[in-house]
Order: sequence, then C-alpha cells, then structure tokens
Amino acid sequence: MQTRRDFNRLLASLGLVPAFNAIPARAQTTNLVISWYPGLLGNNFRRGFYDTYDRRASAKIIESFDNARFTQMQANRNAPTIDVGAFTDVMVPILGKSGLVTPLTSASVPNIDRVPRELRFAKDVAVPVTYGSWGIAYNAAKLKNPIQSWADLVGDELKGHVSAPNITYNSSIYTLDALSALKGGSIRQPEHGMAQMRTIRQNGPGLWDQESIAVGWLKTGEIWATPYFSGNVLALMRDPDLKDLRFAIPAEGAYYLGLNAAKIANSPNPAEADRFINHMLSVEAQEAWAQNGRARPVIADARMPEDVAATVPVFSKLKFVDWAYFGDNRDAIVAQWNQTVNR
Repeated sequence: MQTRRDFNRLLASLGLVPAFNAIPARAQTTNLVISWYPGLLGNNFRRGFYDTYDRRASAKIIESFDNARFTQMQANRNAPTIDVGAFTDVMVPILGKSGLVTPLTSASVPNIDRVPRELRFAKDVAVPVTYGSWGIAYNAAKLKNPIQSWADLVGDELKGHVSAPNITYNSSIYTLDALSALKGGSIRQPEHGMAQMRTIRQNGPGLWDQESIAVGWLKTGEIWATPYFSGNVLALMRDPDLKDLRFAIPAEGAYYLGLNAAKIANSPNPAEADRFINHMLSVEAQEAWAQNGRARPVIADARMPEDVAATVPVFSKLKFVDWAYFGDNRDAIVAQWNQTVNR
C-alpha cells in the first residue's frame, strides 16, 4: 500500500518545485477571493471555513470544480484573480509542476505545523484542511446484505443499479485504482479497472460527472450504489429522502481523500491568503468543518462528531493512490479511459 510518505518521495524525486516568473507586486484588492466547490461540498466549506472567519465580510467565494479552477488559473497566470484555491489530492502534483501556486511556510501559515507530516505534500505546495474516505454509498433498503467489497459494484445483486463518476470527475481515479486492484492492478496497470468501469456504464444508467446527478439517481432509486466521498454520504443521510443511505468501507480498503488549500502564486492578496489558510487550520474552523462537512479534522486537538470518527478510518488505515504517477501520465490514462470505458 502506498503511503503519503512514499507519495512525498515521488514528488520530490520528480522535482515538483513550483517555479514562476517574477511579476511586479500589485496593490492589494478589496476582497480576498477564495475558490472552492459548488453544491453540498461547497456549502459545507462555507459553513466550516468561511462563516467562522473574522474577515469574511471582505472575502468573496467563487464556486467551481478542480479542473475548471485549474484552467482558469492557467488562463490568468500573469494576473491571477483568486487568492486561495481548494483542490483534491489528484490535482496537487499537477499544481506543483504548474508554477501556479506558492509553497506555504510555517512563517506565513503557523498552523501548518499542526498538520501531521505524513499528510503534507513535498515542498508544501498545498496543505490538507480535512480528509475523508472514498468508499461506496448504497441504499440499504434495496439490498439483502451490506456491501462488503469493491467487487460488489459489478456483482449480480447490483447489476443495472450501479453508477460511478466518469473521468471528468477527478475522484473517478480512486474507483479505477480499486477495481484494478481486484486483479492485482492499479492506475499503473488499469486494464481490469477500465473493463469493469465499462461494465458499470453499460449495465446501469451511465456514469455521472456531477454530484447532483448521483444524488438524484439515489433518491429516485434508479441506482442503489455508487462510489462516493464519506463526508457527503454522512451529510446526505440527514435528507429524509435518503434515510436508507449507508457508507461502506470495502474489505480491500477505502481511499484517503484529502481536500487541500493552496495559495495562488502572485495573487492580489498574498498576506490575506496566508491568514485565511491559517484560519482553516485553526481549532475553531476544523471543528466547524467536521460538524458540517462530516469529515476528519487534520489537527489532533480538534473534536469531531462520533459518526465521523466511526465512519472514516484514520489516514494510516486508508489506501493512497499514486498521484505522482497519475500526474505524469494523466493524458494517457484519460485517453485510455475514453477509448475503453466511454467508447
């Protein structure tokens, strides 16, 4: 099993040190601009990190998914329009090579030292602000037995009633790695996983690329199971239309899913970006996030709800994807997915 320490060594060996052209300093703009997710995840980010921030009145939030955010950052490389961005683990190696983020330091973000070194990226090109697990959400009322394995996604009982995220949704790579591992593979040898993803796409209503589609299918009963983020599942279980929703940690293991904050290089408000990221790593914000986002804090002295502690294993018990490899081979993996899964 690959650990974050292995991941860091890979990043370091690949020389993922941000390098960017010097750009003359610009006057600080009125608003700190933060970019994170839309939908349920974005709402929980707001409740946890924004609503607890003492300078929120002068901060602005832009909602977008990782890929759109990254594309926008590339387009605005010479005149960034955001100060802080949120990214899943899959994007961090790509960010590190892009020159679009500034490494974080203890001097500017003191609370970074409260985050376990095992969770931190090489050169601190981003910092995790929370983590949950990528496992399987399922409707317990539709199944005779709880889901036990990643293989259940392609088993007879669920046939025709399973979906999964498509390649346009970055977390699809967790599922690809998991299904590939059933036959000894991984994202380095993804052939079996690709074949299983094609089976899921063909047998059910298709693959989803927006969370709203997955939630809608779960509510209507069109699907009974889908790989999903533990925090969102625990939050959705409060919905009366999803009272039978459960989260399964497969016997082969669930995956570490970190949500990370990055400081945009040459942003309009660098000092305020540092201050906000430091706030995200404060006890107050970490506890507010855990209460709303239903995922684990990354600092040891922050409390979390009992259902979060019971549902999300500590990071040492979770599986890690080889994100450094994915970052170097992303185009080829996406092309292989499109040729095999989506053809």
